Amino acid sequence: MRKSYDELLKIANKLKCNDIYSWSKINTFNEDTYNYFLRYVLKIPEDRNDSIYAPLGTIAHDSLEKFYKNKLKHNGMLEYFEEKLFEYTVAGMKYDRSDEEKNKKIGNKYEDCLRHFFKNHIKIKGKPKLELFVPLKLNNSMFQCYIDFVHNEKRVIDNEEKDVIVITDWKTSTIYKGEKLEKEKGQLILYGMAIAQKLKIPINQIIIRWCFLKYVNIDCVQANGNTKVRTIERNDIGNSLLSSVKMWLKKSSLKLTDEDIDNHILKLIGTNSIDELPDDVKDKFSISDCYTEVQFDQEAIDELNKKLLNIVQQIKEKENEYKETKNSKIWWQEVTDKDSYRLANLSGYSAKIHRPYKEYLDNLNLFMNKKETDNDEEIQDSSDINLSVKETQKDEDDLSWLNDLL
Repeated sequence: MRKSYDELLKIANKLKCNDIYSWSKINTFNEDTYNYFLRYVLKIPEDRNDSIYAPLGTIAHDSLEKFYKNKLKHNGMLEYFEEKLFEYTVAGMKYDRSDEEKNKKIGNKYEDCLRHFFKNHIKIKGKPKLELFVPLKLNNSMFQCYIDFVHNEKRVIDNEEKDVIVITDWKTSTIYKGEKLEKEKGQLILYGMAIAQKLKIPINQIIIRWCFLKYVNIDCVQANGNTKVRTIERNDIGNSLLSSVKMWLKKSSLKLTDEDIDNHILKLIGTNSIDELPDDVKDKFSISDCYTEVQFDQEAIDELNKKLLNIVQQIKEKENEYKETKNSKIWWQEVTDKDSYRLANLSGYSAKIHRPYKEYLDNLNLFMNKKETDNDEEIQDSSDINLSVKETQKDEDDLSWLNDLL
């Protein structure tokens, strides 16, 4: 259960904290300062609610919460997902707002992966804490942490078996790698810090990890006897394992004919499952849910502390400057091609409200128009912007254009 603002204020006062933050708030500022300005300074409601990603993420979390409270079984999770998916599809929610073919392609893969997860998720043993709220005090600021899943298990630490606390965050997104992983790991580290502060336990007895619902980890025995871990999208298990399975079918103790092998391959691809393979082949593969652990040590904590304190300082400076000047350009952030997909398909603010995005689209349209027609004819954005020429020429610091949206 989410805390009300009044409840959060009471907790913050008790901790002697002046400000309240969340990872989402910090991330919004990092990603798009103008989005932060709209959401947290002007407090303008989003005018686009047709992206399906966030609602499906919520459904996945709700399903898992009910599953671990024994209110739903695997089939129940799947039925709940299908029911909500139908509602969202009828309501016109999209994976890609601008390309219907892409929308269908992305949707088919995304939904098949989640269906596979709901049918095959391996239940974590023990009595977990679900949607656990833990406040973290960092200097004079309180960070609110809502942790999806916390449980205890045994781990070997320094050659000794100990009880550890495992923090799991469910993710329906594409798996994090490289730069994206580095960017997003702060959320898990923040949760680990909150648990360590609350329970006063050593940080080496806290494990932080994501579970990427759309993927599986598969231990695959190689021809040389070594085992290799592969991370595969759930809708593509059969195709991805084809070569390895074919090799082991040829080595099977059953002395399979070419026709037998072909039939097993067809079943592998058709069912997207290893269940119908011969036992001595099936034993070469071990499929598990996709957990990705993040390093949690003092170096990681110190690095995040420094980063968070710096961002909080930047936020305060901008907010104070805006109070004095009412100059919206303080929050302006140039939109690049790298931002375009997020703003076109994920953002809750259309270009009608997100003015840097509108400027980006106008410039893009002007460029395309000039390239195609070689004239200076004025371009009106065809996707979200229905502003008149008079409105688009308003001074950027004049926020009266927002009145109609409030």
